[in-house]
Amino acid sequence: MKKILSIAIAAFIALVFYSCDKGSKGKKTFLPNVTGAAGEVVVVLDKAVWEESIGKTYNDILREEYPMLPQSEPIFDVVMIPPSAFTDIFKSHRNIVITKVGSEFAQAQIVLQRDVWAAPQTVLNIVGPTYPAIAKMLNDDKDRFVQLLEQAERDRVVQNANRYEEKGLRKLLEKKFDISLNFPKGYQMRLYITDFVWISHETPDISQGIFIYQYPYTDENTFTLNYLVEKRNSFVNKYVPGPTEGSYMITETLIAPIFQPLMYKNRYFGQLRGLWDVQMHPMGGPFVSYTTVDEERNRVITVEGYIYAPRFNKRNYVRQLEALLLTFSLGSENAKE
Repeated sequence: MKKILSIAIAAFIALVFYSCDKGSKGKKTFLPNVTGAAGEVVVVLDKAVWEESIGKTYNDILREEYPMLPQSEPIFDVVMIPPSAFTDIFKSHRNIVITKVGSEFAQAQIVLQRDVWAAPQTVLNIVGPTYPAIAKMLNDDKDRFVQLLEQAERDRVVQNANRYEEKGLRKLLEKKFDISLNFPKGYQMRLYITDFVWISHETPDISQGIFIYQYPYTDENTFTLNYLVEKRNSFVNKYVPGPTEGSYMITETLIAPIFQPLMYKNRYFGQLRGLWDVQMHPMGGPFVSYTTVDEERNRVITVEGYIYAPRFNKRNYVRQLEALLLTFSLGSENAKE
């Protein structure tokens, strides 16, 4: 009830303040700003089936545990409401999932809409002839379902970073590494040496940092869990000191990191998720990195984000950093655009 009330208050404020801002596609719009907290999804579904297979399917998929965090957190916070409650208060929410069942739908599918009632908004219409058909489709295609919402969250972070960009950092990286990354205001350079850069945003309670490091490409064994962890340690052990004398960052091994190959915007990355610690000091948190090859220069480049937020949930901070990391591009790619 508290979550629904907070959404209602935020929606009222958003409806009062319309803005000529950019929507999901980067175009000007006169829609109100979206409401709702980062990582929150409103699911519109008949109350009679909340506890049945379709309701359970939504909860199982959207509340699945976010990978490699120190404490358990769901990938999304779900607010489930019946169609009768889906009024203007909720229509301005950032992420909306609407379920429609009827004989007019030949098969179950996901229909994406953007900026329907607010901006930048993502609305997923989940349609099908029956609830069981929809549940089966969601389970079969859950990766796409989740990724559509994940991408919507990332796009909002990047849009904000572009709007309030710390352009000096991008220019430094273009000059030093011949790569491009976008940073919003508040990020500052902490270390700038030959093959390693450390940039972070610091507050009294939270540290969000990004490492960029490079080394020669030798062979395809670069993209293995053990090799990437070994390379990570070789840089952070040396260049990232802890708060006490003799302490330094390390990779947690009791809970082994996770390696996953992936393609993003036509570029191959080795994704590494794990936990970091500080040797000889009680300090740690999650990290995520993306490693790729610059074939023209025969080098490997890693961009990594880490979080230190001991008194806070960390999912949204990790998601913010991932969005920034995935703005990565090589200078040669920018030249071709």
